[in-house]
Amino acid sequence: MPFEPKIINASRITIKQISGLETIPVRHAVLRKGKPVDACAIPQDNLDSTFHFGLFYEDKLVAVSSFVVDKSPYFKDTKQYRLRAMGVLEEYQRHQFGQKLLTHGVAFLKDKKIERLWFNARIIALNFYKKNGFETIGNIFNIPNVGDHYLMHKKL
Repeated sequence: MPFEPKIINASRITIKQISGLETIPVRHAVLRKGKPVDACAIPQDNLDSTFHFGLFYEDKLVAVSSFVVDKSPYFKDTKQYRLRAMGVLEEYQRHQFGQKLLTHGVAFLKDKKIERLWFNARIIALNFYKKNGFETIGNIFNIPNVGDHYLMHKKL
């Protein structure tokens, strides 16, 4: 079936902080399709230092992102965060929802004086992150049962 673009009304987009539990349905549909729902949780979901954001379109949660305290040995910055489990429901992709959610998270971290954001990016998302100012470092690597990734980062 060919992609049919939705008409998006930007005034119906809301981004707000949500709980880790609220991210699970989108994570499951986008990042862990066909796997048990238990595979969607990340160890840092319930920490006070973790921030989860949801993008709602017409009051429906359509995109999620999670930001966790985590230091990569590649960087010397004292205050590092890692982006985890970002996803946009398939029928809402190609409408800049991911870009809006990522921009929101980066601004939030900058306000908290975080120095660097890094993460493991799936190959399919590489160009998206590059267009949003992130760079790769190191070689491609495989995460078992998930696929090939690059480590990406950006100085905030």
